[in-house]
Amino acid sequence: MNGGRSGEFELIQKAFRNGSPEPHSTTSVVNGDDASVHAVPEGMELVISTDASVSGVHWPDNFPLDLAADRATCAALSDLAAMGAEACWAWASVISRSANDLVELGKGLNAALARYSVELSGGDTACSPVNALTITVGGMVPVGRAMCRNRARKGDGVWIIGRAGFSSLGLKQWLAEMEEGYFKRYFEEIRPKLEQGVRLRELGVQCCIDVSDGLLQDASHLAHVSNVGMTLELSDLPGWDILCHKVGEKSAIRAAVSGGEDYALLFTAPEGMGFLDSFATQIGVCRDGSSVEVQLNGRAVEGLASGYDHFA
Repeated sequence: MNGGRSGEFELIQKAFRNGSPEPHSTTSVVNGDDASVHAVPEGMELVISTDASVSGVHWPDNFPLDLAADRATCAALSDLAAMGAEACWAWASVISRSANDLVELGKGLNAALARYSVELSGGDTACSPVNALTITVGGMVPVGRAMCRNRARKGDGVWIIGRAGFSSLGLKQWLAEMEEGYFKRYFEEIRPKLEQGVRLRELGVQCCIDVSDGLLQDASHLAHVSNVGMTLELSDLPGWDILCHKVGEKSAIRAAVSGGEDYALLFTAPEGMGFLDSFATQIGVCRDGSSVEVQLNGRAVEGLASGYDHFA
């Protein structure tokens, strides 16, 4: 992160460098130069992803900024989990309305990176009328072993690690300014499934996506690029009974199918792959076709919204 004036440099030091995680073992030029430099061990490939988060779009305007930055960082790391990658580095471009806001955003960014031992390798800062972050993350996987979206096959089971619908309901409770809300904590905290993603890849899973824009929309991405159909059973979702109890069946369906922001891992695996049921839940199967059918107790659910659209 580059600071032209001494005041800005000191602010960047306070917001981002104090207490940040130690450099990764592959880093030869660390944060503070014009760019960072990293080696990739033989037999490994780079995995890179980037994610933007904006106040008033990805978090409510009255949401604590340290939690907002923590969420934004974890959302970016979730993409590495979906690829089965080891998370190694992050670069953050942070724009803020004030110096105090920048410090709060830096606090949340560092907290998330420290939790997962990910190096902050660089970035940029700017003053703006809107608080926002763009987080780029980098990781490594063995050559040819990254889990991709186009490798689902007919007869595969469809599995999930994590919950669907809980975070979107938490966002609604935040927007409604509810002091007490059961689901608020699920919006406040994202836990990217990094360890589980690596475990899936090591078990031989080849097809995976993180659920960020809604279960139906993200399952449809897998189905489309893999040229398979899918049937999903809502009653098999982790926490389905809780959703129905708290908000009723109709709202539970809408939240689980279209809510997004839960950052669960949705993946497919051949029948009989061992050990999956010890940490994942099967919610469906791949079949002929190219569409995704959502069922509840074996009956098709019609008229569903697919998920979040940034430009709708």
